[in-house]
Amino acid sequence: MINKIKRIVVPTDFSDTADTAIKLSTELADYYSANLDLVNVVDATVYAYAGYPFASLSKELMTGAETALNKVKLTLKNGKLNRYLLSGSPAREIADHAKRHKAELIVIGTHGHGAVARFFLGSVADRVVHEADCDVIVTKQPKGKIKHPKKKTKPFSRILFPTDFSDTSKRALDKAIAFTEDMDAELFVMHTIDDSLISTHVEEERHLILKELRRHALDEMRKQLPSELMDNFETIGAVKRGDPGKQIAAYAETHHCDLIVMGTHGRTGIERALIGSVADKVVRRAKCPVYLVRAK
Repeated sequence: MINKIKRIVVPTDFSDTADTAIKLSTELADYYSANLDLVNVVDATVYAYAGYPFASLSKELMTGAETALNKVKLTLKNGKLNRYLLSGSPAREIADHAKRHKAELIVIGTHGHGAVARFFLGSVADRVVHEADCDVIVTKQPKGKIKHPKKKTKPFSRILFPTDFSDTSKRALDKAIAFTEDMDAELFVMHTIDDSLISTHVEEERHLILKELRRHALDEMRKQLPSELMDNFETIGAVKRGDPGKQIAAYAETHHCDLIVMGTHGRTGIERALIGSVADKVVRRAKCPVYLVRAK
């Protein structure tokens, strides 16, 4: 195994969306013989209101959550299952727990499909991506049955790596290749040219610019990929035009990918944030899980 995954954290709010994350994290924990931490965070301040004794409310919520946490059905063939009940701000507690226990990965569910659905933006999952020191896989409850060209025997069988040629993107490629090797999966590599950034409206000029950008993108993709993947580059490599978030999600669906591995950037502030970024759009639109590799 190339990946050294020894501990995975999966938060639950006991919803169907969380169950999807639990299912994937269980498959990964079994595959890597890893410890799996099932975590629920009680934020009593969300439910507090004037006139209600806060201490009593908090105690009742903790008791109810503990009962629900212990009822979650989860069986590991390999590895070890741990259940943790925490109190506080959910995103912060999840990120702190992962750091405290030196987890390599958090698997968390979020809601909605498409632009009109509930946005990833502002959700607990979004804040976990910002605050966690480790990588994060974001899942969504499947909308209908996801079709695969062949029966899956491992957590991932077809992996998409979208690249923007940044340093973070190179780290994401290493992770995508590691999963590909570990699971004998197929790897697809793509770059999207955002043609909305081309200022000229002269069609001939646009055509020449796009042609040059495509040539450059293919050259850069070839430079990034290890030599053993170059034999079938014409099959696995692609350059698309349009909105990157839409194109990446569409390509993953068309090629029946069950994981997208891509880089994202640091915390909010002076660094580029996930909010409004390509990664955010991909998470909202993709039907398959998205593995977000943090910038170092």
